[in-house]
Amino acid sequence: MTQIRLTTYLGISTLTAMLLAILAVGVSEVHSFDVFWQLQNGRYMVETLSFIRSDIFTLAADVPRYEHTWLHSLILYGLYLFKGYGAISVFKGVLVAATAGVLMLIARRKQASWVAISVCLPVFLLTSGGWLERPQLWTFLFFAVFVCWLESYVSSPSWRVFWLLPLAILWGNLHAGSILALALVVAYLVGETGQSLFTRRFSLFTSGRLSLLLVGVLLAGLVNPYPMRWLDTLLGSYSLGASVDGAGKVTGSNLAVFNMDWTPTTYQNQPLFFYAMVVTGVILLLGWRRLKFSDICLLAGLSLMGFKLVRHVPFFYMGMIAILPVYLDQIAEPFRARLPVMLRTIAGIAVCVLAAASFWTLWQANYKVYGLFNSGLRAWHYPVEATDFVTEHKLAKNIYNTYDWGGYMAFKLYPDYLMFWDGRQNSEEMFNLGWNVMAGKPDWEQILDRFDVKTIVTRSSTIDTGQKYPLLDRLAVHPAWYLVFNGESSMVFVKRGSVADAWLEQYSRPKENMDNTILSEAKLMVGVNANRYMAWWEMAQIYAKRRQYRDALFALDQHISRTPQRNPAAERMRSQIAQVLNAAGNK
Repeated sequence: MTQIRLTTYLGISTLTAMLLAILAVGVSEVHSFDVFWQLQNGRYMVETLSFIRSDIFTLAADVPRYEHTWLHSLILYGLYLFKGYGAISVFKGVLVAATAGVLMLIARRKQASWVAISVCLPVFLLTSGGWLERPQLWTFLFFAVFVCWLESYVSSPSWRVFWLLPLAILWGNLHAGSILALALVVAYLVGETGQSLFTRRFSLFTSGRLSLLLVGVLLAGLVNPYPMRWLDTLLGSYSLGASVDGAGKVTGSNLAVFNMDWTPTTYQNQPLFFYAMVVTGVILLLGWRRLKFSDICLLAGLSLMGFKLVRHVPFFYMGMIAILPVYLDQIAEPFRARLPVMLRTIAGIAVCVLAAASFWTLWQANYKVYGLFNSGLRAWHYPVEATDFVTEHKLAKNIYNTYDWGGYMAFKLYPDYLMFWDGRQNSEEMFNLGWNVMAGKPDWEQILDRFDVKTIVTRSSTIDTGQKYPLLDRLAVHPAWYLVFNGESSMVFVKRGSVADAWLEQYSRPKENMDNTILSEAKLMVGVNANRYMAWWEMAQIYAKRRQYRDALFALDQHISRTPQRNPAAERMRSQIAQVLNAAGNK
């Protein structure tokens, strides 16, 4: 008995250590682009005691806008007022760790062992791409809470299941992802009804309550300032995001195609998701003696969600943590029963050690990026210095800004300036116009003239791959636009005639300085994520231009090894640089 307790204590200790480690990396620097738009929205609601109904912070001020995350915005702004960015960092970590904790609790409610749960919990680290200061963290947590409550209901049916209704109302005012509550209730309704029919123990009360709960959750979603917006999200949920045509090309509106987490899931962008589904299927089959229809319905629904959009993949991983441990116990039981107590204990210890090792391997990648309890603001991620420059010198309106910086600049500059667009832009027209400027399309100047833009604040490269914005190539040779500021990740350009000649003479900088910012931001980007292959390409070109050939060769090797498609130009450059270095070495 003592040896069995030892395995239990070791499992609990392993899980406790994992949970603390998740909290440690979950508390990280603020680096979401949405966070500042939500801070601005929260401040606006506090100062005006009203909800936004139009795109008031941008040049598309007459465009309708509905912010279903209004309660999240208020909470975020309250945290900012309390202890600044540090409070937001800690709160984010707490939400992440709480989600992992509730998933563990679900597995225990299903009577899984602590050791089996420790085997599955490392999978939670695969959700770390979504650990941002965004309202989706509430959907992570409420997803886990709903599943936990529904599991409690199916094991012991009672009217307490209707406590989910106030939770559904709260969820619906924190994030539109609350439509997931309906899918969860449907999964358990179908699963439990199927289970009862299969076992010939049909209970009208069990299925009836779940049916009533489903209606209640639907009505609860409408209890918010934008009920029709929530309903539109529900009705249009299947068509959300981009899609893939027969040739494998991502298609849809620019708003969907160019938002990274709204793209379809493919083997190329999420290979682990496909492996995880295979592993899940095998475990369910091997543990078939404990198979429940509700588990199948839940995991099948989550897999379909994951197929649809990249942003939904984390929910499948969370479903694995909640559901699979009990099946692992079932698979292990025949082997455990044949072992003496001593060997059973040794086997349990070995499994915990292997679980800890797998967790450590996955956790290291997060630690390298986020550190331990690293609170505050990731300053280079935002145009901090550039925005201060605009304020200090009272540069001319209007401003064209990089898409993902609109929220920060609105928080710092509104109402003195309106932004061109922001990372939560829902105007298709403004997104297309902004994209054309950012991409340096032929009409980029006409668009800026249409909105009377006199100042441009831009980063150097896209946040996904690190590719330099084509707009910079246009500005580099345009005689009417002057570079007046460049920092580690931001640049400011002003249009001739918008500032005094004497000021322009004092602050104008050589446009060659643009390369300094491009190089600096590229280094910062690959420091966070080395797979930003275009950042390596931009670095290589600048190093080659400056005749820093060894640095260029290293950057080229990184680019060539990481790019998903062959780049003949990079290969030619590498060959040329290698020849130069060889010739220099032979002298």
